[in-house]
Amino acid sequence: MSNQELEQQLLSLDLAERIRILQLLAQSLTVPSSQSSQTTDELDLISDNFVKLRQRTPEHPLRKIPLTIPPDFDEPMPELWDALGQ
Repeated sequence: MSNQELEQQLLSLDLAERIRILQLLAQSLTVPSSQSSQTTDELDLISDNFVKLRQRTPEHPLRKIPLTIPPDFDEPMPELWDALGQ
């Protein structure tokens, strides 16, 4: 099988399956296969948690800051219009 065919097959998989394959590849690079202790169920659990983590909305710390609008924010500014006219 050529690399292009393999790539096409990988891209046709759904996200959870691709994540599982990535985890298996990463694990094979870091842990010798004879020492691999994670079962398929453990990998599925990790994959599901990763998908849930990616679906979580990002934190928005600025939303916690109160917005203060000065009472004169919508008053006319003739000096600005005069400066624009020059």
